[in-house]
Amino acid sequence: MNERELNTLFNIVTEPEKNAYTLNSIEKVSEIQRIVRIFEISREQKQSFKQISARGLVAFKMLVSNN
Repeated sequence: MNERELNTLFNIVTEPEKNAYTLNSIEKVSEIQRIVRIFEISREQKQSFKQISARGLVAFKMLVSNN
């Protein structure tokens, strides 16, 4: 999802003149924090997948080199 889709989904309105989010309620702040947590989890999962893939590649190379 891109930023525009997320804004539409969570009904977040940007301030065009200031180019920033107006966070005038606790609900909006908590919604932004939740979105940030989702992106952080996604980024960590991608990095752990890359590490697992790298380990698998090393194991595969060792297996091939032994035969």
